[in-house]
Amino acid sequence: MRRLTLAVLLVLTGCSSGGADNTVGFTAVDLTATPEALATHNDLLVIGTRPVDHPELVTRAADGKISNSRLTPTTPYGKEAHWYGLTSDGTTITGVGGERGGAHGNVRWSAWTGDTRAITEKPQAFSTFGGYGAGELIGPVRTAAGPLIIGTWQSAKAGLDIAAWTYAADTWTRQPSEGTVLESSQELLRFPLAVTQNGDGALVVGWQIAKGVVSAAVWQYDGTAWTTAILPDGDAALAARCWNGTCQVVGRAKGKLAWWSGTGAEWKKLTTPDIPVDDDMTLAAPVDVNGTPTLFVDHGGVKSVSEKDERAAEGPSGAVVAVEKAGGQVFVIAGGRLWRLS
Repeated sequence: MRRLTLAVLLVLTGCSSGGADNTVGFTAVDLTATPEALATHNDLLVIGTRPVDHPELVTRAADGKISNSRLTPTTPYGKEAHWYGLTSDGTTITGVGGERGGAHGNVRWSAWTGDTRAITEKPQAFSTFGGYGAGELIGPVRTAAGPLIIGTWQSAKAGLDIAAWTYAADTWTRQPSEGTVLESSQELLRFPLAVTQNGDGALVVGWQIAKGVVSAAVWQYDGTAWTTAILPDGDAALAARCWNGTCQVVGRAKGKLAWWSGTGAEWKKLTTPDIPVDDDMTLAAPVDVNGTPTLFVDHGGVKSVSEKDERAAEGPSGAVVAVEKAGGQVFVIAGGRLWRLS
């Protein structure tokens, strides 16, 4: 199978899409607060925002109409939460929020459930996401069996296990990781960094260390069981999105951008431009742009990596923290603003 050569595309703020000068552009989407997370709800774009000291949720229709959802927090930290992730099955929206607090400055988590009209924090027992064995929450994901929250929890053997929480009757319940590929051991430590829907299940991406060897890895849930695979020639997988039966995973290999395509046990590493990705850098998930897997990344300005095109222009600056496609349109959060690909 031939290797795909990926080209670099710079994206311009406010210029037209295509044209004789071979440019493509973004249009700024005016919001009243800083966007933090995105999700798709049918044809609507769901936007988790934070004005200054509290969360809000808004939607954007394909015609550009912005609507507010009524947001009801039920805990003190829910009233102050940042959005860590949003997901939707087209009927119900699920969100994860968090804000640091307490004597140790740990993140105090909040879980949200609702729809485009109203979303409510569902209070959980402190031991659900917190307590002695608590790790971090990565974010929520939809599966055919219902929503999951993916994170980490203290391992019975060593370090932290990858953990999954299921939802029923307003309650999140952590499922056992012991005896599955989510479990860490003294020989193998696992570190999840992102999660995305994969068909009826989920794909978790991250990294692992086994006998001193660091590898990019994925963990896949088919609705019944978890399996795992090592990605070739990589140090960490940072973000992913799946569509049409294939997953696009981006991450880091020897301090440079790495890109893998595949699913199950079959993964291939694609050829990418020489873009530095350091240990502290995050990447947003690739997205389908006119049938082409495309990555938006901050590298001396917002750039896009794709197979087909190489177009250059000035674009929105700052870290790209989220990318989503809704109503046939592509949206990017970069530099603390929301942009629509023209």
